[in-house]
Amino acid sequence: MKQYIGLDVSIKETAISIRQDGKRIWRGKCASDPQLLAAVIRKRAPYAWRVVFETGPLSVWFY
Repeated sequence: MKQYIGLDVSIKETAISIRQDGKRIWRGKCASDPQLLAAVIRKRAPYAWRVVFETGPLSVWFY
C-alpha cells in the first residue's frame, strides 16, 4: 500500500494531496513549517512512498 504525497508550498501554508492506488484519499493544508508538515504526513499517510513538491524558492528550505 504505497501512498504518494504532493506539496504545493507557499510562504504561509502548504497544500497537501495524498494519493493511493491512483485516487486522492486526502487533501488539506497546514502551516508551512517542516515539523507541522511532517506530523500531518505521518498521521495522514503512514505508508508514504514518495513525497514530491513544486520547485521554487521555498522548495529548497523543505528539502
